[in-house]
Amino acid sequence: MSSGAIRSGHGDLHPGASGGNRESLPDAACERAVFGDQVRELLPAASHLAARRVRDLLRAALRAGEFGTGRLPGETELMAQYRAPRDVLREALDLLRRDGLIERRRGLGTSTVRAEYVVPGALPPQDRVLDDHLAVGRITPRLLHWAWTPAPRVIAGQLDDTAIGDDCLCVEYVLLANRRPMAVFTNYIRAPEAARVDQSRFRRDFYALLHSGGIDTASCDVGVQAAGADEHTAALLHALPGEPVLLIQQRIRDRSGRVVDYALGACRNELLIEIGHIPRFDLTGAHLRKDSA
Repeated sequence: MSSGAIRSGHGDLHPGASGGNRESLPDAACERAVFGDQVRELLPAASHLAARRVRDLLRAALRAGEFGTGRLPGETELMAQYRAPRDVLREALDLLRRDGLIERRRGLGTSTVRAEYVVPGALPPQDRVLDDHLAVGRITPRLLHWAWTPAPRVIAGQLDDTAIGDDCLCVEYVLLANRRPMAVFTNYIRAPEAARVDQSRFRRDFYALLHSGGIDTASCDVGVQAAGADEHTAALLHALPGEPVLLIQQRIRDRSGRVVDYALGACRNELLIEIGHIPRFDLTGAHLRKDSA
């Protein structure tokens, strides 16, 4: 595609996408031209794209705690910092306001109304309390359900050395940060490890409960998916039904690599889960090594 094929939200997506006699174009070229016209109508203008980028930068700054007092700098300072014209900056701030992160009052400026938090997806070290690991406030779990249950097929398929109908311990709780609900989790612990846990340790945090059973929480894998909160999840998280939440799937492995705990949960949308360092996998090299062996 030539350098002039795409212009900032208003230009043609393809040379010849508009104008000219399309009947004289080959079929493929005509189809591309029609497609270009259709997509051009959907693309936002360049100013809207710039506002979205500034909104994202401001959101990252809020997460990083750059505005410690909770009050954002004035428009002139923000325009200089983000090199944005006033109309773009105001649109970016309006997007943040619609997201429920800031409020703007005439004569008072712009201030944050909701914090956002970055929490690690990695497991806490065994000698570190969850409060320090997450750094979002005083952490306490509120127990909702604690019972032995026969493992359904999906749970047996996740926990190692567990057959359908084998006992596992189901522990459901709301994670509170400074008494505010942040997440709700349902955990299924393998019977050998669950039989050894000390329920009194749950008052500290869920990982302390696992450690009390001698579980060496060596590693985990985490999956996340965006969804709208159902009415029951919304009530537990003090959110509105339909409000965005992060659905979490977590497998905790012991030192030997066995999955000893499988968890399903939902987190409030102000949490950003940082998965951390992910190495690059050289699949081609792996295939070559396998073939040469």
